[in-house]
Amino acid sequence: MVEPMNSVLLKGREMPILRMLDFIQEKLGEWFYERRKKANETFHRVSIWAKEEMTKKMDLACKIFVFNLDSMLFRINSEGIEFIVDLKKKTCDCLKFQLDELPCPHAIAAINKRYLQKSDYCSNWYSRKTWLKTYEGHVNTVGDQKSWEIPQNVQSEITKPPDVEILQGRRQKKRHIPVIESSVPFKSYQMQSM
Repeated sequence: MVEPMNSVLLKGREMPILRMLDFIQEKLGEWFYERRKKANETFHRVSIWAKEEMTKKMDLACKIFVFNLDSMLFRINSEGIEFIVDLKKKTCDCLKFQLDELPCPHAIAAINKRYLQKSDYCSNWYSRKTWLKTYEGHVNTVGDQKSWEIPQNVQSEITKPPDVEILQGRRQKKRHIPVIESSVPFKSYQMQSM
């Protein structure tokens, strides 16, 4: 998650520290507003992302054979492999239903067989209500320095900048990407460096 944020804030890294902090604060404020607005505009019971994920799984779910074992228990046959889906417990043998807390294709097939709402089987974390709650706060500005109320004990402290050795040459602007994060396989990377 940090890499996309770093790329957006790249412009701010060239600024003096206080201006950079203002820039980051403004960006975060923009993002919160945009996401809050998007969440308010949706009429789905789950977030747009969760809705899209379930839609992607629908194609596979349509190709699956579903057999009732009980009103909420199903045997699923997908490409010759059998899975047991328990809608009451929100479980599937593939474990994706439990791990993601979002219906897997097998669970979607079972939900469709019973004509139930897929959103009822999503974790509360994916709900519109939780999505709105995530972005309900505001990123407040620091305000004008003259309006700050600084306690006397803090005002009396003298803070000196840290001792930093300034290196010669141009400052690095781009981050060095370790081999672990690189898109080049480690083995071929080793051969190139030889």
